[in-house]
Amino acid sequence: MKKVVLILTLALLGSPVLISAQTKWQQTAATVSFGVKNRGSNVPGTFSGISTTLVFSPDKLASSSLKGALNINTINTGNTKRDKDLKDETYFDAAKHPTIQVSSTSLSKKGAQYVGNFNVTIKGVTKQVQIPFSFAQQGKNATFRGSFTINRRDFGVGNKKGLALFMSDDVNVTITVQAKS
Repeated sequence: MKKVVLILTLALLGSPVLISAQTKWQQTAATVSFGVKNRGSNVPGTFSGISTTLVFSPDKLASSSLKGALNINTINTGNTKRDKDLKDETYFDAAKHPTIQVSSTSLSKKGAQYVGNFNVTIKGVTKQVQIPFSFAQQGKNATFRGSFTINRRDFGVGNKKGLALFMSDDVNVTITVQAKS
């Protein structure tokens, strides 16, 4: 009997399932902020309706994955009329495309920072975007933070008519997710 217990104990301790366990993080708070030049001034905004699925261990990047979705209808630029305009079909078309989705395809480490290749889907258009990000862990709490620039026109957001004529094509985006394990 002692041999059986010893063999089972050794098998469990050496099991790849236990060795390769990933950390699943539960989102506790998240924001996406953005800035775009419009008529020479920077227009800031945020999205608050964010949900994530975070499976991430710094030493197991090949099997880690980061996914997120945000609700277009939570956009806030501090101007109710502008927010309403951004939800219409010329910009985000929230009625047909209520979410923006981001999903990692690969993650790597470069120096003190991580870099993820992500599929970003806006208005039904999916593009590969490289997003550098940091990961800071304190005990069971962690913060993921990434900043990047995208071209809004790559995703069909806005056009070169009317008010959009004065808006920069480049949009600076910062994603911050706080989570616990």
